[in-house]
Amino acid sequence: MSAKYLLVLLAALALTGCATGPIGAHQSSMETVQTLRQSNMAAASVGEFVPAPTLQAARDKSVSVRGSSLKSPSANSFSAYLRDSLIQDLRSAGKYDPAAGTVITGQLTQNELNAAGFSKADATVGAKFVVTRGGASIYDKSISATHEWESSFIGAIAIPEAINQYTQMYSRLLDKLFADEEFKKAVAAN
Repeated sequence: MSAKYLLVLLAALALTGCATGPIGAHQSSMETVQTLRQSNMAAASVGEFVPAPTLQAARDKSVSVRGSSLKSPSANSFSAYLRDSLIQDLRSAGKYDPAAGTVITGQLTQNELNAAGFSKADATVGAKFVVTRGGASIYDKSISATHEWESSFIGAIAIPEAINQYTQMYSRLLDKLFADEEFKKAVAAN
């Protein structure tokens, strides 16, 4: 194979992408479920999750990776995806009750995926979480999760890895919420 054809092949592989589709549904990890089950958390309801006023509307609708556009499977909104992910974790641990007096709401504040680099990629997802009980706010805090991973020049390798890593960002963010001592106190059973 000549060098010319090899360069064309490498360029085609590097640029593979240009697809649009939803990310996968949130899957609760066994570790998260066990942590929640063993916690002193009372059952909670989950209210509205919306994009923060400072978040560009487009960032709530999609993120891109090398020409591919990733969308949320939850009402075409990553705010809704975060809400659904939280409900999934709580339900899996037996801590979700839609009629509970403790309600968790939130705003998606950050939603970034940077996978254009040929050796490193990163993502950041952040949200402001609010817990109310009896209509009174008992927790109000912004939390974010950032993760960096090895990337590749070859798009056929880099794009699926970026999608996988980005999808896991919602689990990382919720794990940080569940580990927050102030959150634990706010949702503790009396």
